[in-house]
Amino acid sequence: MKVQILAAMVVVATVVAMTEASRVPPYLGRDCKHWCKDNNQALYCCGPPGITYPPFIRNHPGKCPSVRSTCTGVRSYRPKLCPHDGACDFRSKCCYDACVEHHVCKTVEFY
Repeated sequence: MKVQILAAMVVVATVVAMTEASRVPPYLGRDCKHWCKDNNQALYCCGPPGITYPPFIRNHPGKCPSVRSTCTGVRSYRPKLCPHDGACDFRSKCCYDACVEHHVCKTVEFY
């Protein structure tokens, strides 16, 4: 019984740690390289200095999935942050993620 409780506590701690590690602290400096809009159309720095992104060439086809209203807190991998579509694979778009509170590369949805 004690082993099962301990195992459950380890699983919960891992999920919480992955969720907290996925959040990106906001960058407020004036030397921001890329500015994006969140799901409320407020500007935030999505390209802080010290991170090099590929150049923006064009928007990728398709559209971003709808922004979730709730977060599950479960991720199998750390999301790839991006300031624009050029930083994502061609089959992905740079879309706002309310759970991470940043733009991340997401699989596109077609119309």
